[in-house]
Amino acid sequence: MIFSWGVYRWNFFNVQGLSRKFLLSAFITKILAGCLLTFIYTIYYEVRFEADTFRYFDDSYHLHRAAFENPKAYFRMLFGIDDGKDLMPYLDAMNNWFPAERTTFYNDNRTVIRINAFIRWFSAGNYYVHLLVFSFLAFYGLTFIYKAFHRYFAGKKTWLGLILFFTPSIVFWSSGILKEGPLLFIFGITLNVLNKVFNRRAYWQHYTLLVFCFLFLFHLKFYVGILLIPAATGYLWIVNTKGPHPIIKIFINFASYFGIAVWWHIYNWKWSLFTILKWKRQDFLGLAQSMNAKSLIKTGDLEDTPISFIQNFIQGLLNAIIRPFPWEIYSIALLPNVLENCLIILFILICVLFGKRSNFQPIGYFFFMYAFALFTIVGMVTPIMGSLVRYKIPAIPFLLMFFLFFLKKEKSKKLLLLFNRRTA
Repeated sequence: MIFSWGVYRWNFFNVQGLSRKFLLSAFITKILAGCLLTFIYTIYYEVRFEADTFRYFDDSYHLHRAAFENPKAYFRMLFGIDDGKDLMPYLDAMNNWFPAERTTFYNDNRTVIRINAFIRWFSAGNYYVHLLVFSFLAFYGLTFIYKAFHRYFAGKKTWLGLILFFTPSIVFWSSGILKEGPLLFIFGITLNVLNKVFNRRAYWQHYTLLVFCFLFLFHLKFYVGILLIPAATGYLWIVNTKGPHPIIKIFINFASYFGIAVWWHIYNWKWSLFTILKWKRQDFLGLAQSMNAKSLIKTGDLEDTPISFIQNFIQGLLNAIIRPFPWEIYSIALLPNVLENCLIILFILICVLFGKRSNFQPIGYFFFMYAFALFTIVGMVTPIMGSLVRYKIPAIPFLLMFFLFFLKKEKSKKLLLLFNRRTA
């Protein structure tokens, strides 16, 4: 009730183009989605610690109890100071502090465990309080994204709201006690500040905040933050300088970053982009074998070389955008993702068929570059269907916003009227 009252009354949620009722409906939908997610995980997973929405919450209990038994140990674990032997009774009690299948340089599970441990100070250990907080964080972040970009969508702001607040996979996966909740919160703030930078309305405080946001994104899902860099530099190059066509600039921009990645690979092979991508894919394959996953898809034989990256990036891009196919449904849980893919393709076709090139705005290049980069990386390293539909979430709104630019205002309004009549 407090969160719903906040959505209806707080000035932050007084946004142009969307009514309070729209936002309140979106937030209530998120809460219902969180309850549905909890129900599905309860039924689907016989072993509780294998269910993502429970495992971080359960592990946070052991971190929280250290605050009463050994306060120094609590703060050391909370801030990641060290993993001394005296901490092992608490760390070994957790199932996800030291995952079996992980070789990459940072364990982002720990950040979510720490967030849950902090929430326990006022949640009394109630799972649904944590669910509400995580859902609200995601909702707050999505509102930040809307506030950052709504001015580019005059006459189509309702569509922008529908994309951000009612895209099924975004609603569902950001409504549990998962990484997606705090991720979208920080991601939304980051994009809001970046937009100020793009429009030359940023002060030193904004740049300081941007640095902290990137650090936090690194501790949640580092690729979500780091891929903003080539998208941002490419966009700034396009809008601030003369020269070749924007498409050529996009190609040169990505080629430059690829060249830097190749140089770093030669200089420090162990921690190069290509090595990390190979490790990440192997992590997923190991996880699939240990969990006896039925949803393995072909991602190509990715090796830790630049040539292998070039050979596999197109397949990775297509996997992320269009998988799963209808004939790949092995469980009822994948059906919503197949339907969503069909709706996304339908939406893109409508925007193209009833669109106009003159509607496009330069910020769309930023949307395109980020979606392209994130879809490619996620599709290349994620051979598990269930994980793929989650990890591509941050890219989906950028893809849809890119095509929304082309849709004619009058057509967008007619489509909304048609939808309202059908659902009335």
